[in-house]
Formats: sequence, structure tokens, C-alpha cells
Amino acid sequence: MKKTGIITILNVNNYGAELQAFALHHKLKKMGYDNEIINYLYYKNPLFKNEVKSSPLIKTSIKNKLKDFAIKWIDKYSAYKYPEIAKKRKERFFNFHKEQTALSKTYKSYSELYNAKHEYDNYIVGSDQVWNPNNGTNLEPYFLTFAPKNANKIAFASSFGVGDINESYFPKYKEWLNNITHIGTRETSGVELINKITNKNVTHVVDPTLLLSKEEWESLMVPYDTEEPYILLFIFKRNRYAEKLAYEIQKKTGFKIIRVCKNEMPLESDDKILNIRDFGPLEFLGLYSSASVVLTTSFHGSVFSLIFEKPFYTITPSSKNNNSRQESLMRVVGLENRLLREGDSVDLEKLTDIDLEYVKEKLGEQIKFSIDYLKTSLK
Repeated sequence: MKKTGIITILNVNNYGAELQAFALHHKLKKMGYDNEIINYLYYKNPLFKNEVKSSPLIKTSIKNKLKDFAIKWIDKYSAYKYPEIAKKRKERFFNFHKEQTALSKTYKSYSELYNAKHEYDNYIVGSDQVWNPNNGTNLEPYFLTFAPKNANKIAFASSFGVGDINESYFPKYKEWLNNITHIGTRETSGVELINKITNKNVTHVVDPTLLLSKEEWESLMVPYDTEEPYILLFIFKRNRYAEKLAYEIQKKTGFKIIRVCKNEMPLESDDKILNIRDFGPLEFLGLYSSASVVLTTSFHGSVFSLIFEKPFYTITPSSKNNNSRQESLMRVVGLENRLLREGDSVDLEKLTDIDLEYVKEKLGEQIKFSIDYLKTSLK
């Protein structure tokens, strides 16, 4: 049987990254395609070995270096202060892929990946922000340049994560994009950007997590055992606007608030919010499935709100314009009013006013189109 290798962002203990990687692998398997994820460590993985060859396209700014340092320091501090929580979370993420995902051998560096002999019939670069020019690593592997020259190379839902790129980088992106046989990206802005850079055909497809149905995700999840309704607050770092909105919804509904997050600094002083930090991907799904309302700053937080049919709001920073992922998704399902910028006023009388049948219809069309794209692209 022919075999497919997938490269994407993996093993970074991030719910969206791990679940999108699993979803594409699992869907292909259900479609009858033998496949595995090429376990090339992302540069944020502590075991990744930096080399000159893995230097980023754009030199990392002092600001971003300080930001990365701060994140690593906070993670280490949290692991030190709450060792049992950190250990349990790490084990749950590790066991998720051990039990659910077929992985190749591990490639810890750019050189290890490029010096290896790969023998797949199809090569897929998967979803997430694999083409973001601001990533602190060489993006070449995510354009499948390590694969044999004449191999069938496919991009599925690969994302730039930004709405535009400085034209000085167009020649390098054009060289990389021309290496791919079939290009599918998950944002309309990505389609437009690729059209500007190269005249190759581009297809707009959904994020891989949408390829699995609500029932399929529920069959995998670890249920969250509670009968008490709650507001799920899924935000990456403390956000005063999101917290204030959560309190307003709590005042209106009487629901408690649960925040799921990484091992960052806890909000110990805030007894209004229950913080959960030790959940793995399957526990996270259970928490989503049982939520009554969702507030999130995450793209995949928005996606799982749609999958599990939850009233939700997605909050984007007022200081940034790289919201193309959320904007594109909300346009598809006609829920632009669910996308808030920090500071926006919200009419909570319309909290549950979502036409779920229309959402399912529009997503169904996009999902079918995306599956057809995969079938057409794969040998």
C-alpha cells in the first residue's frame, strides 16, 4: 500500500497544534490512506537542536527573543512550583500521541531531517502557522524541500498566520511554493497572498480539526464530570477584557467560570475562576463538550466551539491586525458578530443567537470540498 508522510507543528503541548495534527492523520486513515506524521521537532520543543541551517527567514527581534525567554522562564517556574501538575499534563500529551498517532522516528534537527532517506509516496505539509514568516526557525521543511524532487507534495490547510508579507520575501516564498504540487490553505487571505507571490493554483480548505465530526471527537474525549453549567475561558495569557466579559456573562447566567491554560503563572488571587492546567488533549475535548458558553482568544478555540455547537465569542487583540484566521472562519459560517476586538461592547441578550443549522450547512459544504481536494491530490 502507498504511504503518506505528514509534517506539521507537533509536540509543543498546545491543544490546537496537537489536535490538528492528529485530525489530519486520523481522517486520512479513515479514508483508507496509510500515513504517519514525520516527527520533526518544532523549534520550540526543548529537544530541538538549533543549527546555522535552521536560522529563521527573518532575524528574531530583541522583543521576540525576550518574549520567548519570558515564556520559557514562566513554564520552568510553573513546573518547579507545581511539579505534579506539570508532570501530569506532560504525561497526558505524551500518551495522547503514543496511543492515537502513528509517528516516524524523531528528527531533532534540520540536518537530521534532510540527511534521512524518506520513502513516502505522498508528502503533506499540514495545518497551523507553518508558513508564518515570524517563526523563529527555517521554514523550508514546511515547504517539503526535504522530500525527493519528483515526489507528490501537498499542502493542506497550511497557514501564514498573517494577512500580508513584506514583498522583499516574495522571491524566497515563490521558490518554496513552487516546490509543492497541490496547494491548499485555510484562510482566504492565504489564497490571495499566494496568488500575489506565484501564479500557481490555490485551494481554500478547512482546518483539519473540522474534518472530524462532533460525534467522532466525542468518541475520543475524556468526559468532564460535572452537572453544573460553566463558562469555558480558553485564553493563552491573562486578558482583562475576556475576564470582564466572562464575569458579565456569569452575572447574567449564574454559571461558574473555568479557565483552561498552560503552566503559566496562575491566577491564585482570583477565586472567581477555576484554573485547570493539567489537562491533556482528550480531557480538553471533554471540557469543551460540557461547556455552556465559550470565550476564547484561540483560533482552534473558535473551531471547537463550532464543532461542539457552543455559544461563543472569539476575542482578538485591538493592537494587532493578524486575525486573518479567525476572520476567514467567521465569514464562512456568517458569524462575524462573534469575533470581538478588545474593548468592543457586547449585547448579551443575543448570547445564544446562533443559527446552528446554517453553520452546519456552510461548514458541511467546506468540509466536503476539502475532502475532495485531499482525494484528488493524493496518489
